[in-house]
Amino acid sequence: MTLRLPPVAGQCGRWVPAADGWRRSGTLPGGWSTRARRALVREPASNADLVRYMTGGRMRGQPGDGPAENQDKPFLHKPQGVISVVGGAVAILVAILGLVFDFFPGCTPERDPPKLELSNVDVAREQDITADWTSGDERQPAMKDWKASLLSIALRNRSADEVLVTEAKFAISVVTKLGCPYGAGGSAVMARYDIKVPDGFTPPDTLTRPLKYKVPPHRNERIAFTVGPEILREGSLPMVYTFTVTLLADDKSSLTTDAVVFMNPQNTKSVLQAAESAMRDGKGGFVTPACVREQARKARQIVEGATLVSPELKEYSDELNRLATLPTSG
Repeated sequence: MTLRLPPVAGQCGRWVPAADGWRRSGTLPGGWSTRARRALVREPASNADLVRYMTGGRMRGQPGDGPAENQDKPFLHKPQGVISVVGGAVAILVAILGLVFDFFPGCTPERDPPKLELSNVDVAREQDITADWTSGDERQPAMKDWKASLLSIALRNRSADEVLVTEAKFAISVVTKLGCPYGAGGSAVMARYDIKVPDGFTPPDTLTRPLKYKVPPHRNERIAFTVGPEILREGSLPMVYTFTVTLLADDKSSLTTDAVVFMNPQNTKSVLQAAESAMRDGKGGFVTPACVREQARKARQIVEGATLVSPELKEYSDELNRLATLPTSG
């Protein structure tokens, strides 16, 4: 059977069968390159050569085709074909997964639940701690029964692994002096609080305490902190701290408490005595009835606006508000 070439400018001629393929009879069209002419004259053309040349490809033996054994292989049997197909499949899979997670957020893989959890937070306890103190410039024997309010945090380890609590961060948002100035003195107390709030502390700010507190597997443990001023001078007013506590663990997890409103009992007795004198007698040294009423209102507002409130602050607020309602003489 004779395979005819499509008509082109010049003499088309014909391809005729030969013993080892097809040969051109006649003259090549004028538009064919010299290389093509030489190739066809030098080597018989096969059917694959004809199709490749007619579609813009190269004939066997021409530069650029790579090894001769790869020239007639299907696309998927060549290394570059396999790489192209695999790369395209991976790109399509990534795109599909992205769409699935966008449209179905519930399909996003969930992280493992934290090992530790807060089971309880309370401020209903007191603890006797050691306090150093001075009178004038003279250092006095340390006190062993300094009353301190206690913040207690109960932790539950739900895992089969021991968890190490490595750090506690106290984010103090508000510091309030509560009461009317009543006098001053020459003594100063440096109580050994776990968290010491320095003189001149300006909130909001964070105080950090390193820890090495182990919580055994499947156990409940309680960790406690005392909080107070670094130096308490005679005549100082009671200090109220509002803060949250964040505990950091060695598994990179963290737990944060609700806001705590915290006050130590020191100097509350002196403040209340001065307030009572001012309300009953119309004077109390530096204290006035108007100041007592204002501080009672402030204390009540703080207590009513909080969930976790130290009992010392509640008692102080109740007594201050009782005194504020007394009739004033003079």
